[in-house]
Amino acid sequence: MHLFSPASLPLLLAVPRVPTVVMQRSDAERRDQLRQLFGKKAADDLVPLTSRERAEADAQEVQMLQDGPQELEWGAVRLVDVDMADGPLELALQPLLAGPSQLLCLRLDMPLGMALEESGDGGDGGDEDAPQARQIVVTELLDSGSARGGGVEVGDLVRATTYVTMGMSYPAWQLMLGGVGKPTLLKSVLAAEKASFETVLAAIGSNGQEAQGNGQVVLFVERGG
Repeated sequence: MHLFSPASLPLLLAVPRVPTVVMQRSDAERRDQLRQLFGKKAADDLVPLTSRERAEADAQEVQMLQDGPQELEWGAVRLVDVDMADGPLELALQPLLAGPSQLLCLRLDMPLGMALEESGDGGDGGDEDAPQARQIVVTELLDSGSARGGGVEVGDLVRATTYVTMGMSYPAWQLMLGGVGKPTLLKSVLAAEKASFETVLAAIGSNGQEAQGNGQVVLFVERGG
């Protein structure tokens, strides 16, 4: 049995304590590891982005419109260099298909030469918060249109389309002289799940030259992997 004497007490008190260091991973590191294991969507759901991270991620989504099928990331998209558009086309899309899928953007000449059908109920698209089960599916491609050679495939889901509408244009020189905007035909983008089937068809058709468009449409389609 060892007995402590008063003389040994200062020695015991002088022994330094070793601090315990707990290594904590940042949210970004956790998100990266989860993406490697379960994919981007699951990782973002488990470790949501902060407002600052979301803003930075959105800023990185600005892309130039390209010829041919162009793959985009799910989430917020800003597409520039679109004819007749007064600024970038902006929309936010998430996958509808249960399995892996990709988001493609295609610039096509009118007429398209493709048949579309509506599947699911989906409601009338009036309530933005209501779940939308409806899908607009490409069911047939004809030789007479641009869709077949432009990258569209049977089974693709039409997720969004450009449409032509009357808007206000604000030329910089006119504003410098104290003027105001002038009415002009502009292109915007319509998310298919937020509109009726007939509205989507009309939006696609508005891009044709006979409807005062420029004869080109930009389609966003979802393709199962």
